[in-house]
Amino acid sequence: MLKFKKIIGVALVTTLMGATLISCNKKEKEEDKTTLTIGVMSSIDAVPMFIAKEKDYYKKEGVNVDIQVFKNSKDRDAALQAGTLDGVICDEVAVNLYQNANFDVKITGVTDGNFVLIAGAKSNIKSYGDLKGKSVAISEKTCMEYTLDKLLEKNSIDISTVNKTAVPAIPTRYEMLKEGKIDAALLPEPFSTLALNDGGVKLGSAMDANIFSSVSAFTQKAIDSKSKEIKNFYKAYNDAVKYINSTPISEYEKTVIDTVGYPKEMSGKIVLPKYRENVLPDDKDLETVIKWVEDKGLSKKSLKASDLVSDVGIK
Repeated sequence: MLKFKKIIGVALVTTLMGATLISCNKKEKEEDKTTLTIGVMSSIDAVPMFIAKEKDYYKKEGVNVDIQVFKNSKDRDAALQAGTLDGVICDEVAVNLYQNANFDVKITGVTDGNFVLIAGAKSNIKSYGDLKGKSVAISEKTCMEYTLDKLLEKNSIDISTVNKTAVPAIPTRYEMLKEGKIDAALLPEPFSTLALNDGGVKLGSAMDANIFSSVSAFTQKAIDSKSKEIKNFYKAYNDAVKYINSTPISEYEKTVIDTVGYPKEMSGKIVLPKYRENVLPDDKDLETVIKWVEDKGLSKKSLKASDLVSDVGIK
């Protein structure tokens, strides 16, 4: 009888161990499913995503978020197309180009990135009118060129009178402006602040002109398979926005500096935009981008605003 009890006991332990292993494996698979991998670059519009992680807002909503930082959009796009990313911070022009390349990526929200048009300290440019015949550094066929075109249009400047200079690498663009090799440049943070500290002249910015082309986007595959996780991601994102907008920057400035890449001497001088809780871009704005892409000869498809968006993040 004692031997029989021992056999039963061993069998019970073995069964329990097997059940535990199955439970653990199941849990690991569930955790994998709830992970969203998002690609960003060091930029001002990525700040709420990092704050949400730092404050455990993702954890609160039951979603794991892996934020991967890329040095350039080319590497980010390659990772997205390879399927190693579920989503990205990008822009409306990029999503339009994805769709034209039969890569189904949808805009799921707006972000608050900004591009500032800055004239060099020695360029003698003081206003938009002074840009005629001058060189302005951008990256071609991107939201940078789109933003420059719209800024010029809004200020009644004939686009053809400005010499667009293709300088894709933003650090190089900044250095060329600093050294006087170009007259003006369109720059994001932290390079726009650095350029202004060098004596550059601010002519305008995307945000000042209500040009909001920066967005967050997910692949249709992720939207189909991880809709709950995406919804919870944006709940956490909105909590981060509320926190940032209601809290002195001194309490989270280190995260901002690390995220954007500000030099440490900028501590105490950083000014953030008023971030918006997640919404979709206006159809009118998207239609303007679609037309711009078509006018540039970059479109193979006849797209509508509804082709570029998904409401999964705002329901």
